[in-house]
Amino acid sequence: MSESKLKSKKIRATIWTAALAAAAGGVFAGFAVAAPGATTQVTAPYAQASGLINADGTLDRAKGIKSVTRGSIAGRFCVQLTDSRLDVSELTPVATLAMGGYPGQIYVDSAPAAQCGNQKDTILVVTTNWDKGGDYKPFYLLVP
Repeated sequence: MSESKLKSKKIRATIWTAALAAAAGGVFAGFAVAAPGATTQVTAPYAQASGLINADGTLDRAKGIKSVTRGSIAGRFCVQLTDSRLDVSELTPVATLAMGGYPGQIYVDSAPAAQCGNQKDTILVVTTNWDKGGDYKPFYLLVP
């Protein structure tokens, strides 16, 4: 294997490891500007967007998230990214239920969703209960 390919793999592995650690609450040097309404800045230097979204749709801490709206169907959140050039269909967002979200499930739509106005810079996140269907639950969102 060539040295440049090896370095490239190491760099990618380092970035992914850091991004996943940030989603799990890891601490890194550097700060990001908090989204409007967010009470705390997020330390996520390798993420395009990251945040803790409360069940009521408010941002507890965020980076790269312009707004969050709750959909009319229970458990639907539309998360608009700050950078309007980002296209949801080209991203690999990761979402995890936060404490207080259990028992439940979480899903992330990988394409612009009609429920969010088909906006290419808006991610649809769906949270549910195991037995009751859609339900608004707190979650972490990471866009590496």
